[in-house]
Amino acid sequence: MKDKITESEFQELIRRRSNGDISFPQFLEELSQRGINEYEIEVATGQATYKGVHSEFKTDSQVSLVISDKFNENKVLKAIANISLPFIEFLKEIAEAGIVTYRVYIPEKNVKYIGIRKEIIEEQLKV
Repeated sequence: MKDKITESEFQELIRRRSNGDISFPQFLEELSQRGINEYEIEVATGQATYKGVHSEFKTDSQVSLVISDKFNENKVLKAIANISLPFIEFLKEIAEAGIVTYRVYIPEKNVKYIGIRKEIIEEQLKV
């Protein structure tokens, strides 16, 4: 499958999601329809890397957070359960719990949260 998204279309999609014009499930669906099948968020900066078969798009850094050197699984699970938090607040909570990055696998609707010492928590998205 060939990716069906240009840089400007990608930026418009990100803008619409950031403004709340589309829901998270709609966002994932639109990414999937355009050939983007996963993305990764660097928690310390909030920078996202979206990957398709033939393309890769990066967003700008949004924050500067310190990742805790102590992994706290209960804190991670609590933050995941409260996913309705604004994005930056969510990043703060998982940074405090020792999460370095997380990857969203769009077709599988699966997320892997990766901790400071490579700990992994997997979540099946409910979208």
